[in-house]
Amino acid sequence: MHHAKLSAAREVLSRTNLLLLAGGSSTERGSSLATRDVLLPYLQRMCRSVDVVDPNDVDYLLRAVRQCDFVLNVVYGAGGEDGTMQGFLDILRVPYSGPSTLPSAIGMNKEIFVSLLRGLGYLVPHGCLVTALGDPPSWPRELQHSRVLVLKPIDEGNSLGIKMLDGQAAAVEAIARIDPTDRPRFRLEEYIDGPFGTVGIFQVGLELVIGDAVLFDLPVGWRFYDDQLKRKSVDKRATPRILHGLAAEHVRNDAPRLYRQLNCKGLVRFDFILNDRIPVYLEANTIPGLYPGSNAALSFQSKFSFEDLLILSTAAQIARS
Repeated sequence: MHHAKLSAAREVLSRTNLLLLAGGSSTERGSSLATRDVLLPYLQRMCRSVDVVDPNDVDYLLRAVRQCDFVLNVVYGAGGEDGTMQGFLDILRVPYSGPSTLPSAIGMNKEIFVSLLRGLGYLVPHGCLVTALGDPPSWPRELQHSRVLVLKPIDEGNSLGIKMLDGQAAAVEAIARIDPTDRPRFRLEEYIDGPFGTVGIFQVGLELVIGDAVLFDLPVGWRFYDDQLKRKSVDKRATPRILHGLAAEHVRNDAPRLYRQLNCKGLVRFDFILNDRIPVYLEANTIPGLYPGSNAALSFQSKFSFEDLLILSTAAQIARS
């Protein structure tokens, strides 16, 4: 990225009265508040002014959004990432970070996301909503043939609430423990063997800036990249490495197509499992973690410092609004 673009981005931010939206009521509230605490010193140096609002304070939110130039939204999960906040800001005609209402809703709902991507020709895990399952002999062939099954909520972050189940009997037992009124939120799918991977992408003007595809080698005893590993809240660590070769080219070719097909804007991350050197896509993160060492930052680490990534990806959205 040319120095001139970075200088222009700094100039845009220096004139911006920015509202940092963080907190919310989802299970990811703690992560959102931690992101707020990391971002605030950067933003206070960069922007003309910064106001911080928790969307749970509705009265203050209504006043604050009418006085800002741009909303940087780091409210993860339900209420912030699923199209709800995006629709609210659209009604008020307040520009904000990340994709608009429909792409946000699609990215948050794993059932809709995988169904859409399968129709577009991408590889995704086979599976279905728990409410569509009968007895195991009637399950889709891919579920019957998978020795390990994955039970996941369709409306949480990709590492939250996931259960790895050894065989059909374990899956039936786990499903039986879900409250019947909550079962429409859960999807059972085949286990895809391979390392978890991610790639970040954002737009500056007409240029799509694509990060490196990053894979995570799991420590012994872990079968998937869960929330504990992602947050580094356990002694063991997942080791990131940049993907190279034809597999990396495959991911980097997919990323701009997905970005455009889903009508994304802002910084977005696509997550996948690399199975036999082919990406199998899991989710679009329309509000990816945004702090040093986060997966989005790791994807761009070879190109930008974290501060430069924050400046460029944020200012580019303000310039387009």
